[in-house]
Amino acid sequence: MRHPGPNRLEGLFWALFAQSAVLTALVIPAHILVQGVLGPLGIVPAFDQHYSTFAAGLGNWLVKLYLFIVFGATFWVFAHRVRYTLLEIGVPGGKQGLGVVTYGLAGLATLVAAYLLLTVP
Repeated sequence: MRHPGPNRLEGLFWALFAQSAVLTALVIPAHILVQGVLGPLGIVPAFDQHYSTFAAGLGNWLVKLYLFIVFGATFWVFAHRVRYTLLEIGVPGGKQGLGVVTYGLAGLATLVAAYLLLTVP
């Protein structure tokens, strides 16, 4: 049964998508620039391909927090975009069914990322 008035849950999902999209659009290119271009050129310090320096970097709780936020935001944006793409092309399942699947998978992926970040030394 549909209640009159705005769908507040849908608004919350759109607000979370917007915040995650802005974060992802600003942070991911900067991360790629630093780790993929400036680091290998020796302009800035960055992780190299040796396990010892990579493990030492992942041992820092700020790095783990940063990676968790980046992963979670990216998974959320991906889930939102996939949901509405599937709705546009007419995949059966309805708006709620696709939302449960896509956001559920994004939540599961975020939990797996959190688990991996917490268990990696």
